Amino acid sequence: MRRFLRRLTVDQWDAIDRDYRDRSLPDPKVMWILLTVAICLVLPRYMGSPMFIEGIPAAMDWFQTLPFPKLWPRIYWATFKLINYVLVPALCIRFILGAKVLDHGLRIRKEGRIWLLYLAMFLVMLPVTYGISFSDAFIRTYPKYKDAGDTWAQLLIWEGAYGMQFFTLEFFFRGFILFALARYLGAAAIFVMVVPYAMIHFGKPLAETLGSIGAGIVLGTIALRTRSIYGGVALHCAVAWSMDVFALLRKGQLQHLWSD
Repeated sequence: MRRFLRRLTVDQWDAIDRDYRDRSLPDPKVMWILLTVAICLVLPRYMGSPMFIEGIPAAMDWFQTLPFPKLWPRIYWATFKLINYVLVPALCIRFILGAKVLDHGLRIRKEGRIWLLYLAMFLVMLPVTYGISFSDAFIRTYPKYKDAGDTWAQLLIWEGAYGMQFFTLEFFFRGFILFALARYLGAAAIFVMVVPYAMIHFGKPLAETLGSIGAGIVLGTIALRTRSIYGGVALHCAVAWSMDVFALLRKGQLQHLWSD
């Protein structure tokens, strides 16, 4: 067992060190990478929340002319992440690091074994998620858009936007941060990434926040070994969507949708 665990962890991190670490510290580009990370984490806190857009009367007046007015502040929240989790890091990659954005986890890997691994991880997480769904904290938290279970249209629009923001999140944490820092830190970049990744889960149920640490390490390791974030995107979406489904089931809203 010890040998098996070493093969899954230390051996993979040693391989990452060999494959990626080709630059030494100190290097001013690392300062710019970390500064970009800080800016990207600050922006959504103050400008990307539903409460921010709800504080702009003109925007709220416009939302009132659209179907499902309460949905659009949440769509704004998800869409804003294209700015702080994708656009700003992409500008750093292109103009400060002088690298290709595609080389930061955006290559598609077709190896079936990798996708089977992600499927196995989802199947492990599914009963855990189901068990957590019985807690009051879980029911209070999900879905993040509280009216998602009112109509199929709202549910599908919300889950589409929700899934899109997981792509942006994976690109930022498992793409930009990891691949930019791995050239200097090797596998240690995974553990640097895990710190802010765990912190964005503050306020969520304790089990989910603690789980983000292990998930971040696993997904980060696989992303660097495969040079792709797409498996992580698929896994994140599958787990998140299942959490919303379980929450809607607990509230009786999913049954209501099917009966309409």
